[in-house]
Amino acid sequence: MPLYLYNTLSRKKEEFVPLKRNFVRIYTCGLTVYDYMHIGHARTYLFWDVVRRYLGYKGYGVYAIINNTDIDDKNLARAQELGLSYRVTGEFFTRAFYDDMDALGIRPYALNCTASDYIPEMIDTVQRIVANGYGYVVDGDVFFEVEKYPGYGKLSGQNLADLVAGSRVEVDPRKRHPADFALWKAAKPGEPAWPSPWSAGRPGWHVECSSMAYHFFGGTYDIKGGAVDNLFPHHENEVAQTYAAYGIPLAKYYMHPEHFLVEGTKMSKSLGNFITVREALKDWRQQELRHYFLGTHYRAQMNFTQEGLNASRQAWERIQQFRAVVADALERSFPGGMGVNDLAGLDAESPWTRLADRLEQAFTEAMDDDFNTPRGLAALFDYVSEAYRLGPGGAPSRELARAQQRFEQVAETLGLNETLTEYAAGAHNLRFRPLVEELVARRDAARKEGDFATADRLRGVLAQAGVALEDTPGGTRYRMQ
Repeated sequence: MPLYLYNTLSRKKEEFVPLKRNFVRIYTCGLTVYDYMHIGHARTYLFWDVVRRYLGYKGYGVYAIINNTDIDDKNLARAQELGLSYRVTGEFFTRAFYDDMDALGIRPYALNCTASDYIPEMIDTVQRIVANGYGYVVDGDVFFEVEKYPGYGKLSGQNLADLVAGSRVEVDPRKRHPADFALWKAAKPGEPAWPSPWSAGRPGWHVECSSMAYHFFGGTYDIKGGAVDNLFPHHENEVAQTYAAYGIPLAKYYMHPEHFLVEGTKMSKSLGNFITVREALKDWRQQELRHYFLGTHYRAQMNFTQEGLNASRQAWERIQQFRAVVADALERSFPGGMGVNDLAGLDAESPWTRLADRLEQAFTEAMDDDFNTPRGLAALFDYVSEAYRLGPGGAPSRELARAQQRFEQVAETLGLNETLTEYAAGAHNLRFRPLVEELVARRDAARKEGDFATADRLRGVLAQAGVALEDTPGGTRYRMQ
């Protein structure tokens, strides 16, 4: 049964045919690592986790990359605010990001790449763009000339006239066109800088992902991933840069989960409805959150509500209760545990075998239709309801055991049979401890300098990482909770 996905580029569902038979390459845009992961991010990365799981369920080999942007205006501003180097700030929040991904049961990517580790590759990409006539240099900055690339705006559905009229275009009189964007930025005082043919400076945000993807994939890859927020300008600019530098498409398919609201309102710190993953996991288990996020199709705007979360908690408990009933029935049949031969000679016409067949068919039909996770979840719960009707207690043990194995395979593809984990902040990770110590030392220094605003900000950052501070006459003591 073929898989169909909605391609943002064509604005329609297309049959998924990978560039290499039975092998899929995915590049997912990760975080700009200057703060903790929030629940809007969680929705995005839980969806991509299920995409990777389902492709594996379908028999594909999957090689997926995610990046961490540690060189950008937001990173540098946060580092300055905290009085830290960009490197320490980036490493701290990168570590926190992957701790949160683990806590959500998101499987690790094949490769995590950090932007500042690939500056030479980015300079090479910019050199190619300039040499091919798509870029120009002004005062040490390098800009991409959008009018030279006729396909600009095709991915996001924008056109240059609308961009000029809109407020999203940065006004800079040095640009040949208002929509031209930075490929290389000459360093400002106090910023980190790398030598280049144009100036000591740093790469623009968009060229970072293009360069790393080309470096690792060596050409066009299968799926470009990220949230709808990445669609313009980030992914649009990546498409233009890759063509300008290498003469190839960036990717074959583009997928973008939609916007996220909290109780009907856009999430914002100023509105007091900003929720980090760490905060959410204090009240809700990872599977409850996962069930809740997957209950809305990824291309539909999602509204995060307490009512919905309560319903997901009940749904998860129903699954767990069902598992307990089946486990009890199987324990009575196989008190010593099941052996390798216990499933031999299964009855293909058993009601339990047919039930498992229907589950797999319904689940596959749902997921093959543009990763329709709400229907996939419904198939799982239909199975539970019908299984109760059949009566697990009186079922033939071998058929029940095999049906339950198939149920668990589907649940695992949705991430709903991961081991429950007590949320533990990354401060418990040995690799995280040196970063914590740097932040504690910087806070101590800020206090001694009378910079109590910075000291308070650092206390807040550490508190969210699970680090308790105690100020003493001899300095600050810390304890990892």
